[in-house]
Amino acid sequence: MNFKLVSDLDDTIKITHTTHRFRTILRGLFTREVFAGMPELYQEWVGREGEFIVISSSPRSIHGKIHRFLKKSAFPLHQIWLRDWIRQPKIKEYKQQNFERLGQQFEGPFMLIGDDSEYDPEVFTEFSKKNPGRVIQIYIRQMRARPLPMGCLPFYTAFDIALNEYQQKRLKIPQVSRVAKAILDEPFSELVIPTFAPIPETVLGDDVPATLEQLRTQIEEKYRRIASDRRAKSTGRKP
Repeated sequence: MNFKLVSDLDDTIKITHTTHRFRTILRGLFTREVFAGMPELYQEWVGREGEFIVISSSPRSIHGKIHRFLKKSAFPLHQIWLRDWIRQPKIKEYKQQNFERLGQQFEGPFMLIGDDSEYDPEVFTEFSKKNPGRVIQIYIRQMRARPLPMGCLPFYTAFDIALNEYQQKRLKIPQVSRVAKAILDEPFSELVIPTFAPIPETVLGDDVPATLEQLRTQIEEKYRRIASDRRAKSTGRKP
């Protein structure tokens, strides 16, 4: 890995529902729901000897819970940077300060992964503008599907990212296939697309080799099944 991977936690790799405060507290403390394909993607990026950095607005008091969650979910080695809720009450300012620290502590380049539920798009793009040439890509998970600043690439699942990383020659076909398989093998639809997030119609990305195009088709079919199941549940009918 020739870059430093920097990731948000809640609603980026861990399903939390940060737009709903009460559910955020419950899920942050008691659940271990991880988005399908994210551990495999991070493993392929980081490798066996590398590590990534988690910058989260979660309180420092749950550092151990987060570490155990990441370890049990098979994420690679990691650092965890958390917020002092008393001294750092404002989430956006906390993240801005920690990205300043990031830029001072590491040379980069950086790969930044977050979501659109709070301030990641704005904080990430601000950091990129202040550090020209040091951010190779910004990926933002679509939890609210709001407009993103220029330079942010949206994604719905890890497969969207893996396809783009293949096109950028940072991942190879077997690595992308492994990410896809983790998503296709996941039996719980909420771990693919949570119920509070929009369901995409297609996998993001341009033309790809036939092997990956077949996987894209299978994942898009999974999206359709998830959408059909949810419509059925909302109407009380069988899918």
